[in-house]
Amino acid sequence: MKTVLSAQPVTADAFAPFGELLTLENAQKFTCNQGRAVRFHDLARQIDCDDQQGRMGLSVYKCEASEVPFHASVMECHPLGSQTFYPLTMDPGQRYLVAVAPAGEWRMEAVSAFLVQGNQGIHYRKGVWHLPIVALGQPLNFVSLDRIGPGVNLQEVTVDFWIQARADQTCPSSPC
Repeated sequence: MKTVLSAQPVTADAFAPFGELLTLENAQKFTCNQGRAVRFHDLARQIDCDDQQGRMGLSVYKCEASEVPFHASVMECHPLGSQTFYPLTMDPGQRYLVAVAPAGEWRMEAVSAFLVQGNQGIHYRKGVWHLPIVALGQPLNFVSLDRIGPGVNLQEVTVDFWIQARADQTCPSSPC
């Protein structure tokens, strides 16, 4: 029997069991650089990366475009540190797909799927199972903050399910 999940537009409340939905809209803002910039301060407040002498690292992901329905073949988790992804775009019309399940023992029946706007970020709590990042409709680049250091911080499970949603689906009033 084929498992199909329906991705819903993401909300902060729906995503809270897995981490944080990051938006600039509700961020604390500071004018800086002699008035030439605005800093959106402390977006990911739950960063957790110091297990086994870990440190926070900054990376960039260049993601190819995928389409829905999307076939998920692997889910992963990072038991030693949390992980943040923020798109390098401010375009709310771009979308990416997120599938998550609670930390702990892998359970397919606990998976939730979300459509996230290109002007929103995701912060996964330590140990939360998640789909590797999936850009929808067009390529999308992300900045990532996550744990760098000794120890095994990647676990993967092989899965076989589909996620359906319209890539052009609009989200309710922001934040989505």
